[in-house]
Amino acid sequence: TYLESFKGCNIHDTESPYVVDSVMTQVLTKLTGELSKLYECCKSDEMSPGSFKLRLDLFVEEDHKYESQLVNLLLVILDNADADKTSRYLNQVQRGCISMLQTMASNSSLQAFKALAKISGDSMFVARETIRAGNSTDDDDSDDGYGEVLELEASKTVASAFDSGDMSSEAKIIVMCSVLTQYLKIHGLHNESGVNNISRKGRGIFRAKYDTLTRVMDSGLEATARVDMSLKDKSVIDSIWDKIIDAVKTLLLECLIDGYANNSKSILDIIALFLLHLPPRKYSTVGSILEKGANRAIEVAFGKNEDFDEHLTSADNIVEGAIDIFLACFMGLCQKMPSSPALKSMTGQILGGT
Repeated sequence: TYLESFKGCNIHDTESPYVVDSVMTQVLTKLTGELSKLYECCKSDEMSPGSFKLRLDLFVEEDHKYESQLVNLLLVILDNADADKTSRYLNQVQRGCISMLQTMASNSSLQAFKALAKISGDSMFVARETIRAGNSTDDDDSDDGYGEVLELEASKTVASAFDSGDMSSEAKIIVMCSVLTQYLKIHGLHNESGVNNISRKGRGIFRAKYDTLTRVMDSGLEATARVDMSLKDKSVIDSIWDKIIDAVKTLLLECLIDGYANNSKSILDIIALFLLHLPPRKYSTVGSILEKGANRAIEVAFGKNEDFDEHLTSADNIVEGAIDIFLACFMGLCQKMPSSPALKSMTGQILGGT
């Protein structure tokens, strides 16, 4: 009832908006602070997230009455925060809500993660670059030019919550799977036109980023391997590994050419983490993916990709990144699948200079 009344409040319809906004900010800030105290008091009892069953998506979570109502109230508060969407910084109310959602997420609250994922949208995987005098700052890897907008802050919060020692392995796995699902929707070729979704946003304005994905997969893969070892029935955990493998396949085979220059370090980190925790029963599936990833990297390094000349990124940086990714795939095959037939053909490619 309170939520319905709050949503229907027409407090902004007034002749004195500046006075009302100031009062509204004070009220919402006070309310957020008191809700934070309430959660600290009840987080281990009435608002405890409880136990989880492994699944591929957090958006099918069963409703936890008190916890979900609290999260819904925070979302209503955010909707009424009346923030300037062009501002470079969050206001008091937004910061309070994000901080509280982070506290809840660190306590394994899937409801909080669901809210953060909803707020962040594609900001976990896409960086908007600052435009100066009509030119994009393609060499700038920071998000400072975009400003501390709500979506970006929410995406950072998803990653930072994974650093919490209080978060359960099962919660990490469920959230990681949902993050990977969102990643595949944005970066994969799973649409009717066959065009990578990020390329539609316009080169020089948006580009891919992998910092959040790397941090989530770091803890998520470790948690998946830990749970895997404790299970006798591998059916559910195998479906989770298949989701992870699908994401790595997309990372290697659907990456835009600019990604070899701008994101090669992140891609190398993800490949290393993936191979470190991958169970042996999945080696045969991954072998062909590493081979294809290495072959694509070689094509890019030798300038055989048809999109190569269209990119403004330095060709030297693209070639260097492509070679690094090729070596990561090649070394992965050497370490995990030394008898793979792919190694012979890839060695022949290298020695033959093709």
